[in-house]
Amino acid sequence: MRYQSTRPKRQFLAGVSCPSCNHTDTIVQVQIFIPSFDEYIECINCNHQERRPSKEDIATINQPADQNGVGIVKFK
Repeated sequence: MRYQSTRPKRQFLAGVSCPSCNHTDTIVQVQIFIPSFDEYIECINCNHQERRPSKEDIATINQPADQNGVGIVKFK
């Protein structure tokens, strides 16, 4: 049996700038497994946090696709 840690998994995202303070290489992706799976990014410089939209949110914020089938997803 493989050991599965219950601690949050943190991974730096290289080359990514914070949308709040615009510092580069300060974004960490955090995955939480307990009590239920969750994933978000946070800035270690200004503590800005942002979650990905759910599938339901994506359906409401997507704009209609153009004739080439290309649509736009806007993150909050």
